[in-house]
Amino acid sequence: MRTMPAILLSLLIVSCNQEPNYVPNMVGAYLMTSQIINNGTMDSAISRKQLKIFTDKYVMFASNTPRDSSAVYGIGQYKSKRGKVIEYIFYTSGSGDKRDTFELKIDTTAKGYKQVIDRITVSGKTYKLTEEYNKVGSPVSSVLDGAWKQIKNIYIRKKGDSSVNNNPIEFKIYQNGYFIWAITTKDSAKNNISFFGYGTFAMKGNNQSIETVRNSSLISGLVGRTYAIDVEFPDADSYKQTITFASGDKSVEIYQKLK
Repeated sequence: MRTMPAILLSLLIVSCNQEPNYVPNMVGAYLMTSQIINNGTMDSAISRKQLKIFTDKYVMFASNTPRDSSAVYGIGQYKSKRGKVIEYIFYTSGSGDKRDTFELKIDTTAKGYKQVIDRITVSGKTYKLTEEYNKVGSPVSSVLDGAWKQIKNIYIRKKGDSSVNNNPIEFKIYQNGYFIWAITTKDSAKNNISFFGYGTFAMKGNNQSIETVRNSSLISGLVGRTYAIDVEFPDADSYKQTITFASGDKSVEIYQKLK
């Protein structure tokens, strides 16, 4: 019995998935390969590295701004429908907790998917945004999978003193061996400033996550570094992570799972 060549099978799957009645299964991690913005008369290609992660309920993306190394990120819930995804974003680096809804037309490809937002407003102007993504990672599961919000952090210096933040703005998401974290804080002029990092992770047992940063707004300090992060799970809806730095300082962070 003759078997169908792999390339033909792949093309057949993609073709079937592009039917109008197809409801895309978005769960996974995706690296952006192209971004094109159209102002109504011409296309402009934007060069940036961006990771996007979908859990079963949540979506998060993060990248550098084109002009500098500060962060562009957003997090929200989503729903898959016939031929599209509706994103309900509840926090972004640019607008804080201002809520917004985006309708994405989805076409699957041999390596991932293409999304099109017909109308998106940037600085008061309306554009059409087209992005293509390759799927990365593997369908492994872990106790960290899902979307999390930090609710407290404690920085403990080697000499013994510490500082506590009971109102941090940080989100973190894990899926398919990839993670994204993003933080928004205030600069000296009280303006919002955001940072991000994303990369790969693997659990070592149930109480340590080995995380390697692949891209970050803190390029010189984090990219390429691997951290062994101790994790504890007081219950199913929260976890505590502890990072011990080479200096001897420790960062203790407590996260609540988004439901």
